[in-house]
Amino acid sequence: MKEVVCRALDGSDPLGFMAAVGLLRVVSGRDPGARLYWVQDGPWVAVLTTSEEHVVQLLLDDVKRWRRGHGALNFAVNAERKVEDLKPPPEEFRAFMSKVRKDDEAASFLAAYATGVAVDGSGKQTKPTAFHLTAGQQRFLAAVLSVRDAVGEEDLREALFGPWVGRTDRDLKDTRWRAGSERSRALLSFDPGRSSEKAAMIVGAVWLAFQGLPLFPTVPNGTRIVTTCFTGRGNDQVFTWPLWSRPLVVDEVRAVLQAERLQEMRASTREARGISAILRSTVVRSGQGYGNFAPAVPV
Repeated sequence: MKEVVCRALDGSDPLGFMAAVGLLRVVSGRDPGARLYWVQDGPWVAVLTTSEEHVVQLLLDDVKRWRRGHGALNFAVNAERKVEDLKPPPEEFRAFMSKVRKDDEAASFLAAYATGVAVDGSGKQTKPTAFHLTAGQQRFLAAVLSVRDAVGEEDLREALFGPWVGRTDRDLKDTRWRAGSERSRALLSFDPGRSSEKAAMIVGAVWLAFQGLPLFPTVPNGTRIVTTCFTGRGNDQVFTWPLWSRPLVVDEVRAVLQAERLQEMRASTREARGISAILRSTVVRSGQGYGNFAPAVPV
């Protein structure tokens, strides 16, 4: 086994954390013994242990597999706007779920997208995962598809090892998972709503973060949706996640993420489970409905 120190994957940033989890899930498809843990070296740095010699090439091969077609995205290709945005009528989403029921990986993604039961205030549209932070012209699965088609070897290498410079391609759409990514007019010398200047996006990290979604399934609570690691609802949501110092395989990470009341966990319980830190980030919503993660704070 070798250790891959992913210095650019900062566990205190939701995007860095999600990308590390996604990295582990993808690598575990080839190496079930792969493990992930965190070390504090200034930021919280992700460390992957694996028997795979060429991790970036493995990730690139997996991207090519997705480009050939995948049940978790096929239904959104050239689809109507509501489907692209994960907000079709619930019976339509249940039909999508039924089509992938024999494909474990695709089914795990759809279980992370939505429940097929929870609906919005109108009762006519599927309520998607709390990781759905897009709005307006930025549709969730359209953003994912744009990243799938664009991500390359250098993007993946940048995501893992840095520095995070990013890309500003006009056809790229952002999932808005990076902490503090909101471009506030009050803090800029221009109006971001009218400017042609596009914020840089870490394409490789966004793709890996998408790959981590199956570890954050959703469940219905009546007609409401509950997303793993989120509390609150509407404009009052908080994402809470752990960082651990013991190398964990993907199923162990899934169990840690689904632990109840992470934010209330006692220090003795954290220590027993190898949890080094628990962080939380508030979801900040704009008047247009866009969401952004605020910078994380320790719990």
